[in-house]
Amino acid sequence: MEHFRRLGDVPYPELAQSLKDGCLEMSLGPFSKRLKANNSQVTEFLQDAYRDVPVRTKLGDITDVAVTIKSPSWFRQYVRRQVVADPGFIVPAVPLPVRLSALSFEMGLNLAVALKCCRLVSFHAAVVGNEKGAIFISAHSGGGKSTLASALMVEGYRLFSDEFGLLDMSNSLLVPYPRPVSLKGDSINIVRDFTGADWLTPVLSDTPKGDIAYRRARPSDIEEADKKLSSKLIVFPVFTKGARPVAKELAKSEALMRLIPSSTNYHLLGQGGFEALTAMVAGARSYEIQYGNTDDSMKIVKDLAAGVGL
Repeated sequence: MEHFRRLGDVPYPELAQSLKDGCLEMSLGPFSKRLKANNSQVTEFLQDAYRDVPVRTKLGDITDVAVTIKSPSWFRQYVRRQVVADPGFIVPAVPLPVRLSALSFEMGLNLAVALKCCRLVSFHAAVVGNEKGAIFISAHSGGGKSTLASALMVEGYRLFSDEFGLLDMSNSLLVPYPRPVSLKGDSINIVRDFTGADWLTPVLSDTPKGDIAYRRARPSDIEEADKKLSSKLIVFPVFTKGARPVAKELAKSEALMRLIPSSTNYHLLGQGGFEALTAMVAGARSYEIQYGNTDDSMKIVKDLAAGVGL
């Protein structure tokens, strides 16, 4: 069986052919992913955003997730030039222009994990950590979780995930899933200023979500994707431009009730999901933070992290 290689070391023709044949296998955190796309935009995006991820160009025995980027119809393939992500099951999806194939790919991966993974409790959250524990950042879209996670990476925390917090039901530990961090609108320039332009992909303009770019996971984040951690700090950020920075500690019961709606599969997992979530909340301190800029959010979170020994 073929050994895994760093994606950036796979020659472009081999990578493109493997994608076209539906044989590209990507090892990403707890998942093995089978990818298919006859699309140069997807190939180039993978070479850029996923350059340090282990892949093989011939399939192994088992894959957890399969995602195909394809045209929804003959007309949209040759006339309107659109693509859609097929995660292996019927789900409503808006076709996107071919130039936004990278966004379609990312959306397809998100759908596949959110709706098919039932061995881990999944939450819409960003997670970073160090050797002492993890910071779990739960926020609605636009709440600033991706910007905050990117800033904490610069402070020495390793990236677990941006779109998903994944909780192991057997031990209530958070499972790394280091994928590129999705940045939107003003966050792109903010993160570029403190992390450097070399770590960001080119901007996708005029998407349904506005301008989007991705901050790559570092090689060290990917190499440590087998190291789980317990959550020590749970943060619910609320960004309001110009707001005075405030941190309010939450009762464990309130934190629990806020996290349940953010899970994509909690309602399917029964007692195992409940016990894992309650154990995670019991072992952490939880805060809502309100802030008006990234510097304020960083100061608050660094102070809170120090207070729990991170």
